[in-house]
Amino acid sequence: MASDLRGYTEQEVLNKVLNTSSDSIKVDIVSGAEYAEDAAHTTADVGQFVLGVRNDTLAALGGTDGDYVPFQMNADGALYVEISAGGANDSIYVDDADWSDGSSKHTLVGGLYQSSPQSITDGDTGPLQVNANGNLIVDLSATDNAVLDAIAASLALLDNSIASGNELQVDVVASLPAGSAAIGKLAANSGVDIGDVDVTSIVPGTGATNLGKAEDAAHSSGDTGVMSLAVRNDDVAALGGADGDYAPLQVNAAGSLYTTDATGEAGSILVTGTSAVTTGISGTKFIAIQFIEDSVFASSGGLVAASEQLYPDDTGVGSDISSNGAAIDSVTFPQGMTIFGRWNGFTLASGKVIGYIGYV
Repeated sequence: MASDLRGYTEQEVLNKVLNTSSDSIKVDIVSGAEYAEDAAHTTADVGQFVLGVRNDTLAALGGTDGDYVPFQMNADGALYVEISAGGANDSIYVDDADWSDGSSKHTLVGGLYQSSPQSITDGDTGPLQVNANGNLIVDLSATDNAVLDAIAASLALLDNSIASGNELQVDVVASLPAGSAAIGKLAANSGVDIGDVDVTSIVPGTGATNLGKAEDAAHSSGDTGVMSLAVRNDDVAALGGADGDYAPLQVNAAGSLYTTDATGEAGSILVTGTSAVTTGISGTKFIAIQFIEDSVFASSGGLVAASEQLYPDDTGVGSDISSNGAAIDSVTFPQGMTIFGRWNGFTLASGKVIGYIGYV
């Protein structure tokens, strides 16, 4: 050394020794720059700072194998590292490293970007592969695709079922519970509209509180039923459109029901002789006899009543009505008179009559 080192401190002497040639390491040693292990950091501490180079696209910065190169880091300041294949008990495995059995711990670090999935040898470990968006690449088999296709078809059917103009069909395979909304059965629920209901058949009961009543059953006070209404029509006229149509009952201004006294509606006959006369129309009786001249009935079979003691008869005296009645044998009925009743037939001894028949 050519320089005189007297008068320099120990640190200054070491500095001059390390910087005596152009290719030596230049080190500035400042008193107090040594720090104990695990000592706390303090602002403005002085020491040797290890620098790294930010390199957004990682590439070699050294010229050839064996050259000195700086540490490299990404835009976030994270140090680039390379994980190499280790021994059987290493905890980190890399692409194409054999899988180890036993108590080895295996930790996957990150995912490897691949523009398209890369294959590895059967039984080897490999990294998870991600696409350019960072999404994990998953291989779905043909079976998986069939399942996904079935799901897609089901979703399409569901979408069609609720689209405009379509209705969702629901098959109820179990009874719905009857809660407060009366779901599952029709029940009394004030204020709940069940919508339009078409009743195709109904069998009414016949009890006192039922609308239906049994034929020939006795009336009891308080029985319920349906009131039959009539139409007031001061000038009675047909209200039905044509013969055979349904029409309401009609009443006059006083509320009295209109009826028709259709004497002889089934037919009539003029009798001038003394032969027996009977009706030949089934279900009919003579209901009225009008005398057009003074007339007398024959004493035997002259006037045959349907009920001998209820209507005038050639032998019956009307005892069903009164004990003071008499038979019409030999009685002269004057011209213009009409008698009413129910007769099976008659025979004149003299005179002329018109006999009217009706359905009874």
